Amino acid sequence: MIHLLVGGDDLDRDTVEIEGDDYRHLFRARRLKVGDRVRLVDGRGGARWSVVGGVEAERARLDLEGPAPTFEPARRLTLLVSVVRPERAVWLVEKATELGVRKLQWFVSERTSRAFTERALDRQRRVAKSALEQSGGAWLPLIGAPVPLEEAGSLAGTTVLHPGAGTARSAVSGARTLVIGPEGGFSEAEIAWFTDRGATLAGLGPRVLRTETAAVAAVAVALCRS
Repeated sequence: MIHLLVGGDDLDRDTVEIEGDDYRHLFRARRLKVGDRVRLVDGRGGARWSVVGGVEAERARLDLEGPAPTFEPARRLTLLVSVVRPERAVWLVEKATELGVRKLQWFVSERTSRAFTERALDRQRRVAKSALEQSGGAWLPLIGAPVPLEEAGSLAGTTVLHPGAGTARSAVSGARTLVIGPEGGFSEAEIAWFTDRGATLAGLGPRVLRTETAAVAAVAVALCRS
């Protein structure tokens, strides 16, 4: 099955024109031809079937058909993650998109020692698009530029991964927002800040995981039954 992310209004049309990189990928690399089916998604949870209706030298036409399955988890999960190295961030974005995260917000805490350039964020968003099309999801996660921890978002229903919290995995599996700290961990003041605002502390076990590993493991626990 071939999946393609299209513009937000394209699913309301009868036909969609494919050009540029998408054309080259589908009709040069994948060698689609007239009559082949393509599942279209809009990145906001919508999906429709289409069929290739015509192929020209630099563009192709897809004729839209009926609704298609979305393959999205029932839970809307937000991931708040301390900034990591750019290559690790790309890997995390790819895996979080494949698993079905709705939003990934980067933050800077006391022990975060780096930030992203706009170019790095652009690359993450391109990787998210490719990961969505590869995995067959219908929701393209929003990726937020790094902000101070205090501005990262609401803490309602939040679970904070913290090694000192033991292995309360039920808190991870029921979370709607997961917070993953830097590899140096959160400071005592930050932990107090979380608990004062009603966040739940939870762990994944006795091993010390890298930030991106902990994030993917926690997302899998949270979404595996949703």
